[in-house]
Amino acid sequence: MKIPDTILEMIGINKKFNGNPVLKNANFSLYSGEVHAIFGENGSGKTTLMNILAGTLAMDGGEIRLHGKPVQIKNAKHAQELGIGVIFQDTNLFYDMNIAENIFINQEPIYKFGLFKFINWKKINSSTKEILEYLNINVDFETPVKALGYGKQKLIEVARTIVNKSQIIIMDEITVDLTENEIEFLHNVIRNLKSKGVSIIYISHRLDELQQIADRITVIRDGTTVATVDKEKFDSGKLVNMMVGDKIKDRYPKLDVKIGKDVLIVKNVSTDSLLRNISFSLRKGEILGIFGLKGSGKSALAKVLFGIENMKSGNIYLNGRKIKIKSTVDAVRNGISYMPLNRLDVGQISDASIADNIVITKLDDIIRTVFLSNNLKRSKAERYIKMLGIRPSNIYELIKNLSGGNQKKVILAKWLFRKSKILILNEPTSSIDVVSKVDIYNILNELVMSGVSIILISSEIPELIGICDRILVMHKGSLVKEFNRGEATQELILHYASVGS
Repeated sequence: MKIPDTILEMIGINKKFNGNPVLKNANFSLYSGEVHAIFGENGSGKTTLMNILAGTLAMDGGEIRLHGKPVQIKNAKHAQELGIGVIFQDTNLFYDMNIAENIFINQEPIYKFGLFKFINWKKINSSTKEILEYLNINVDFETPVKALGYGKQKLIEVARTIVNKSQIIIMDEITVDLTENEIEFLHNVIRNLKSKGVSIIYISHRLDELQQIADRITVIRDGTTVATVDKEKFDSGKLVNMMVGDKIKDRYPKLDVKIGKDVLIVKNVSTDSLLRNISFSLRKGEILGIFGLKGSGKSALAKVLFGIENMKSGNIYLNGRKIKIKSTVDAVRNGISYMPLNRLDVGQISDASIADNIVITKLDDIIRTVFLSNNLKRSKAERYIKMLGIRPSNIYELIKNLSGGNQKKVILAKWLFRKSKILILNEPTSSIDVVSKVDIYNILNELVMSGVSIILISSEIPELIGICDRILVMHKGSLVKEFNRGEATQELILHYASVGS
């Protein structure tokens, strides 16, 4: 059997943030034409390791070898010149520019006319057509990127790496908001790239996805490489144990909480765009799950309840009293809060500290006379950081420097500080690891014990079955089925979500 060529070696990589070690002698290697996945919990160091390879972070120690030769990657542009491309979860595109302009940004072919230089738009357009055909994207190259769905936007980023002649492509959690069909399409593109000798570094928390596409999986825990496992030895249980050690015993902890009377009643709510005659109730101390496929209206329903979108007809009752929710201010005043699918969408202020993000919803609690009390802000923030186990515990750390799981905990802390009685959580555990998920579940258990009611929107059916008291299923803007605890199976939920009856 031919030994594959090793094109990348990262040896003994170390990195500290504010004196705290994030990577500790981490090792990683990559063969030519392979998909090598990295598996680890949030904060384990996997994205930091890739940021070093992509040139956006400098390492504190260690060595990087490309094609057997030591390299010092100076910055992102240098990494690109070395044939390293990167695609992160957050889309890095110019939305008002068209597809061709985005694909060739900073890589425009030039032609000379006398002393002058001009962009060769004819070549850009013809090359874009070829790439779109290669990726099987059936859209016009002059289409603005903002007109594309999220799945096609990610493929445009893949196209950009092809234009850059990347031989190594880092894909960091890029399938989080993709449908199953879009994920399968992306995997076919990856297999095509692999057949042409391109190497892919693939990061995802979805272990089933890794096992489908990866040739090898490297597990990172607490900044250290635990093991690298070949495809023929993949074992889900062992890989999870390698990732978490002995940190968890129960994947879906659920407390037996006494459920009270209806606190929220939704009657015949419809919108102009999607929702049709939605009716349901939410009880005190209940976790009510909502499942639906893409386009089912589950996120639209959350936005109506939080005042982001207006309803055309119907009524909402809170503790027996009819209320009107025409804005987010109305929702917050009525004790309703919302964790959005996208953390930047009414969720967090990225350039502000943990403390500022927590207290922003109720500044009157920390203002004395006309001045904001820093002592009160610190004590309130520290209370919720300790309660939710937010890491790092430094209240002045910018929220954008936290892992995805800890950012979500900060958003939860914000609404707990507001003393919200109804929490609407849209995919609160997406793109976070098993340990952080269990942390979130335990927090939800504590909240319902204190009388908070929760609407949990999730695409993970085992999660809904594991921690919800009831599950509602949506299909094309309607609620089509309700399951009490113990009644639902994955097959039944998918059946009603797919066909509606």
